Amino acid sequence: MLTLASKLKRDDGLKGSRTAATASDSTRRVSVRDKLLVKEVAELEANLPCTCKVHFPDPNKLHCFQLTVTPDEGYYQGGKFQFETEVPDAYNMVFIERTFN
Repeated sequence: MLTLASKLKRDDGLKGSRTAATASDSTRRVSVRDKLLVKEVAELEANLPCTCKVHFPDPNKLHCFQLTVTPDEGYYQGGKFQFETEVPDAYNMVFIERTFN
């Protein structure tokens, strides 16, 4: 996760000094989702309770992560529940149609 943040900073710093040859080699744009997730993953890790752990199999793909929940009280005490999460490309976009919850 720190790898993506440092890559974004490095790419922003190199924008002005790129030559035409290197610009064609790295034409991949960073999505809005990935820019938002850099901040939100740091906040997620800071606010997770001690019974939850988040793991990123590939630190460069913040949109794919695993969450492990191990309750320490209640009926599910001692259990271990694993969730694989993938954040879609349309993350944090505005809905065109009105939605009701």
